[in-house]
Amino acid sequence: ATDGKHCLTYENIKQGEIMNYLYRIIAVIVISGSSAYAADFGKYTNPEASQFDGWDRTSRYIKAEDGTRLAIDLFIPTLNGEQPAEKIPVVLHYTRYIRATEREDGPIVSAPIRDPVAQHLLRHGYAVAIADARGTGASFGVHNGAFSIEETADSYTIIEWLASRPWSNGNIGMSGRSYPGMTQYQAATQNPPSLKAIFAEMAGPSGYDFIYRGGAFKKDFIDMWGSSTKSLDLAIHQMPARVDADIDGSLRDQAVAEHKNNLWAQSLIQPGSHLRNFGITREGGGRWSWDQVTTIDSGNIDIISDSGIGIYHLAGWYDIYTTQQAWFYAELERHVSQKMMIGPWMHSGGYGGKVHLAEILRWYDYWLKGIENGVLDEPPVHYYTMRGNHTTPENAATVAPTLDEATAEDGSAWEATSVWPPKATKVRFWLDQGSSGTVTSINDGVLSYVAPVEVGSNKYKVDYTSTVGKFSRWMNGYGGRRNDIENSTYLDERTKENQKGLTYTSDPLDEEMQLVGYPTMHMRVESSHDDGDFFVYLEEIDSAGKSHYITEGVLRGSHRKTSQAPFENFGLPFHRSYEEDLAPMQAGQPVDLAFDLMGTAITLDAGHRIRVTITGADANNFALYPDPTGKDAPIIEVFTGSHSGSYVDLPTL
Repeated sequence: ATDGKHCLTYENIKQGEIMNYLYRIIAVIVISGSSAYAADFGKYTNPEASQFDGWDRTSRYIKAEDGTRLAIDLFIPTLNGEQPAEKIPVVLHYTRYIRATEREDGPIVSAPIRDPVAQHLLRHGYAVAIADARGTGASFGVHNGAFSIEETADSYTIIEWLASRPWSNGNIGMSGRSYPGMTQYQAATQNPPSLKAIFAEMAGPSGYDFIYRGGAFKKDFIDMWGSSTKSLDLAIHQMPARVDADIDGSLRDQAVAEHKNNLWAQSLIQPGSHLRNFGITREGGGRWSWDQVTTIDSGNIDIISDSGIGIYHLAGWYDIYTTQQAWFYAELERHVSQKMMIGPWMHSGGYGGKVHLAEILRWYDYWLKGIENGVLDEPPVHYYTMRGNHTTPENAATVAPTLDEATAEDGSAWEATSVWPPKATKVRFWLDQGSSGTVTSINDGVLSYVAPVEVGSNKYKVDYTSTVGKFSRWMNGYGGRRNDIENSTYLDERTKENQKGLTYTSDPLDEEMQLVGYPTMHMRVESSHDDGDFFVYLEEIDSAGKSHYITEGVLRGSHRKTSQAPFENFGLPFHRSYEEDLAPMQAGQPVDLAFDLMGTAITLDAGHRIRVTITGADANNFALYPDPTGKDAPIIEVFTGSHSGSYVDLPTL
């Protein structure tokens, strides 16, 4: 339609419903402590159900506090072409990824046409607003880096403007994933009076702990995400849609022209950016720093605590923010009404699935419509315990489903808990000498329940071609998918990569083992160079000897100093990474490294083995280090033995 109105056509409904069926679960009775909870989680039981069949769309500019014009689309649900007689709540999606696009020879493509969540909200009586952040889309101004001070301040203006609309009931929510998930956390730090609830998906409260996790630099992510966002801001491949009053598109073109002065992601990677207290001031104004984009600091926690905003965190076990998002939940636990679910998903996983759509409605119904649906009477955390592997089959012709299609048929299940992480027992596996006879790696060492008495070591010249695989959770974080198997987000089977590193493999498990929480790695190492990145992969080895990815962690040697975390981080090793904390490694001098692996919840089968693989590079995701050319490779030595050895602690239930 070209008259500003779009209907929920059969094709659009079909598109949304296909997304609904990507994720299938069986609701179960879940146990927390000694009490059983009937799992309303994942079910939407509002008797009003879906009652709207279309929407009216309008688009306009609103002015930020400093006068910058921001483009916003408004969608009002309709039934038989009529808008609701009563005032309704509004859900805002605040993005830097273009609110709507258009071509000269075609109609405007707006969010509800391509987004099953927006369709879902409209069908259930919510108005939806999509706003371009300043310096992006059709909005004017300059974007001073991700989550700039100006961008965050604008969220307050937009939210209160939406609350003042004559058709709004004054209750505003926010939704979105990844960057639009983090804009929700940022908006909460502004404490807008009308913001009642957010539903932040796959969102990280600390940019530093993602880009420079353990000091190692995710170069591929910055390269790919940085180039794609620059392309969006400059309208190189997609043209942002005009607002209604901009008949000839001249205002939109003026806005895009201003974007050429944006601070691009690649520009933030400069000398000193590997330090947590890094910041820059731009010529002509505008400041950006890691501190500024961190919402988990004490000042912001105090503001959010006073706001009364209801917060729902959606995370994934194979997401890029798995651990960080849980930190935020834990830090806010004593202060706000909140919930968290962690599914078996990558960054893109579960979107528009049954659990996702049910929970987002239950949350908004309570906070924005005042419906007493018991959503806060349940245990606050639901997490999915995985079983089996998420590895692509060797035969690429075999259909490998996406992680979105997790079911409970293989013994996996949703669990509920009032405490996060659940109280687990640490099981320690020691790295030891010997041969497991299961892999042709550099050393083929063993993992032992018993602390080795004798001190030993394994030397290894770093193979700069080693990688987690040709597809990773980090790639999915910027929208990457497998290019060999359509619609699959499964990971590569790791046996070949094991050959490029040091491996330590356990005996077959006598009984199944359930891991829930955050493994920690402790290594005593030595290097021929003054620094290096140390990658650790935790893997499950099946009965056929194939190695399947569970999780991973990394630490740069010079960032090894630990200190007290300024926020709740479950007692995991925290690396402050200020300049005064850094210390080079000296050739011939062993150092101790302690770092966490990304969180997981998985049941390992009896008869399977556990493997720890250690490498010095992840060529597809991280910058090669210490030599970015990949030529001058360090020789590292990993020590074993109970007094000066290395081990991994696994959280088991």
